[in-house]
Amino acid sequence: MRGHLLVIVSPTRSNEFSKAIATLIAGKSPDDFVAEIDTVVSALDSLKPLYVAHYKQKKPNISDQALERLARKTNNPECIIKEVTNSISAGIYISHGHASIYGSDVHDWAKYADCAHELPDLRLPVDSFEQFCLLLKKDQATINTVLNKKTSEILELSAFDDASILAIKVFNDINIIFGPKGTGKSCMLRAIAKHYSESGIDAKVFESASDRLEEIFDIKGKDLSIDLNTFDIEYCTQEIEDLRSACEIDVTSVNNYKSFYIANTTNKNAKKLRLKDINPEGVSASKREFLALHKAAGEVEKFLKFLAEDQAVKRDLLGEESAELARILHILLKRLNERKWVAYSNWKEVCLLNSTIELFRIEVQRKTGTPALPTSTGFKNYALNRAKVEVGASKIIKGVETEIPIKVETLGSLGSGKGILEFRTEFKFQNGETTSSSLSSLTAVKKTTQKKFAKQIKKIYSHAYSEDLFQLLADLNEIEDVQDIKTVYELLLFNRYFALDGTPYTPSSGEASMVMLQRELDVDKDIYILDEPERSLGNEYISEVIVPLIKERARSGKKIFISTHDANIAVRTLPYSSVYRCHTAKGYCTYVGNPYSNNLVNIEDGTDRLDWKVVSMRTLEGGKEAFGERGKIYGND
Repeated sequence: MRGHLLVIVSPTRSNEFSKAIATLIAGKSPDDFVAEIDTVVSALDSLKPLYVAHYKQKKPNISDQALERLARKTNNPECIIKEVTNSISAGIYISHGHASIYGSDVHDWAKYADCAHELPDLRLPVDSFEQFCLLLKKDQATINTVLNKKTSEILELSAFDDASILAIKVFNDINIIFGPKGTGKSCMLRAIAKHYSESGIDAKVFESASDRLEEIFDIKGKDLSIDLNTFDIEYCTQEIEDLRSACEIDVTSVNNYKSFYIANTTNKNAKKLRLKDINPEGVSASKREFLALHKAAGEVEKFLKFLAEDQAVKRDLLGEESAELARILHILLKRLNERKWVAYSNWKEVCLLNSTIELFRIEVQRKTGTPALPTSTGFKNYALNRAKVEVGASKIIKGVETEIPIKVETLGSLGSGKGILEFRTEFKFQNGETTSSSLSSLTAVKKTTQKKFAKQIKKIYSHAYSEDLFQLLADLNEIEDVQDIKTVYELLLFNRYFALDGTPYTPSSGEASMVMLQRELDVDKDIYILDEPERSLGNEYISEVIVPLIKERARSGKKIFISTHDANIAVRTLPYSSVYRCHTAKGYCTYVGNPYSNNLVNIEDGTDRLDWKVVSMRTLEGGKEAFGERGKIYGND
């Protein structure tokens, strides 16, 4: 039975290897070359090679009998590696004590860099071929040398009620806590979180909360808010107040002029009091100037805040450039504010003057019994009043007709080719025509009140110059709870939902667990503390999504602490530190170690040692039977 066997030697012995291969091949072509196991060992074993055999589903494979013969013949049985088809199979065989890899086949070296990210990581950095071989043999001195290159620290934890102190070595990498239920693993995680929190580091224990997904994401919008200014939408506070308080302004009657001139010619005292005939000053120009300056000052203030907070600006503006720009803008802001208050003073001065004139006119009229000269025909004010109603209603309508983009938050992959789950927040104004039952009021204002208000505003706008305008305004004030609508913000509706490929989707409890765990790992933190993250998750998802995420965080130098019962996490992450908690006849015990040395050492008794492989197979996912069952599920014996 033919199979592929790779033979790899140290680069320092390349010349010897080349001569041995030339003798072994003896002029045969690659298509014709076949060698027995005994022949290969006889020709190459003295070079202390690695033997990498295609195994099981990796075709053409070497049989178990052939590998057993290879192990008997070679002087380095620890350097036989079984190559399988995927990481899951590799993890199973490693857990059974077999050295295993996958991904040695390279068909196109030009594309190797592009596909290398799909290959397994070398968890222990290797400096040489010889060191790699020593690691395969689990040489403790070599393992310690490699581990000592990794940043680590000793944590002294008071995790239990007996006030005992646990001293454990942890790494800026993956640290696993495992053991039977009820042995205090969660207590250790809380103690770790407390230790780092007291040092001012953000450290919280993550626990799966799939049943609280809607609460965690605030799907009912209890704490939801939005700044309309971000979308250049005006709140229209003044416009709504003006519409609700608007009343008709009458045109001056001709009789008022007639009465004035008749009285003015007959009343000698009235002729002497010229003050009653003074006309008010116009206020529009000074008011417009103030509003323009006020708006400009506000925009400058917003721009200064933007400069101070925007990261892109901070990166691209040099320190002295930023300081100079801020200095100029502050000077501009000071000038605008000074001019603004001068304009405000002028505006209010005219208003005060006009009020005084009006009071004098009324008092003169009352004392002399003669009417004052009308200041205008009143048609201008009559028309301006109507125009003001139209403009106010128009601004409100413009606001509620503005579309606000849907806010999309990517939560993560659901695995198995399902796609990426999103959390969407949709805002929409009630414009009088919105009827969707999926939309809820963002504020306490009733949806019926919102709809009636928006419809009435549109009627008012279209009837701004009709004789029934003020009846429509009166109807506006008759709407139930209309007083609760003070801005267009109170007309906002919202809908929050999960979506898959843009379509609303309700995640299962397992998918909810996926989302929460990915959300936790996607946040950039120095320390991740995960309590049984595998709850409700399938092995395939843990292997394909979660384990790579954990490894990615570890590669960036983060501390990761995981309490788990899952072999995919405890074994396939190849943690630098494994903490095993158990209860024996002597009470609770804590062992520390790693899969590289295959040892777990009692922290209180260095002579008390356990086999890491045996303990992990017995403890994780139900023991050895679970590993064997997983092998059948994934098509491997």
